[in-house]
Amino acid sequence: MKMVDREVVESDPGLNEVLGRARKLGFTGPGDVADHIRHALRFVDPVSEAFIATGLTIGVDLGSGAGLPGLVLAVVLPDSEWILVDAMERRTVVLAEAVGVLGLADRVEVRTVRAEALGRDLSLRNACAVVTARSFGQPAVVAECGAPLLVEEGLLVVSEPPGSEGERWPAVALSGLGVEPLGVQDGVMVCRSRQSTPEEFPRRIGLPAKRPLF
Repeated sequence: MKMVDREVVESDPGLNEVLGRARKLGFTGPGDVADHIRHALRFVDPVSEAFIATGLTIGVDLGSGAGLPGLVLAVVLPDSEWILVDAMERRTVVLAEAVGVLGLADRVEVRTVRAEALGRDLSLRNACAVVTARSFGQPAVVAECGAPLLVEEGLLVVSEPPGSEGERWPAVALSGLGVEPLGVQDGVMVCRSRQSTPEEFPRRIGLPAKRPLF
């Protein structure tokens, strides 16, 4: 898969501009824009692996907020297509503007929707190579909302706290969603879809967080 040099992406003026604006609005959390971009670049290797393994080029970024890591991944992987998802319209309005500024509108879509509802979209269920998340929620919530979107052999790639060895992702519980943990790679947890997620998942809006599976 074609890939833009990561150092070029780090210094990309358009990317720094839109993420800088999002930072001022409080969408990125603390830290310099450069640090946020470097963190997002940790997702590149497993995301590329998912695209190659599945032969698909579509990914979903849950709780995208400012567009992290989704916007960065769309820039560094110019053959990829993305759906950037956030439930807050205030964020998605700014995110859609950023997509336009970066010239990505032909292959990046922004949706204001709850992830539970997205998992029920038949056009996306079992159809995506990769699902990413940076600060979307606890592992049980990310897994329940993300797993139904994945095609077999697709990957769930999620930012992990420093020092994590993947202990927050129990294999037995994940198997009930059709995925298996592969471990932490450079600060991101990677899980692989082994089979379709049972139809009852994700549960109705709000329930995954209120009554987590693990």
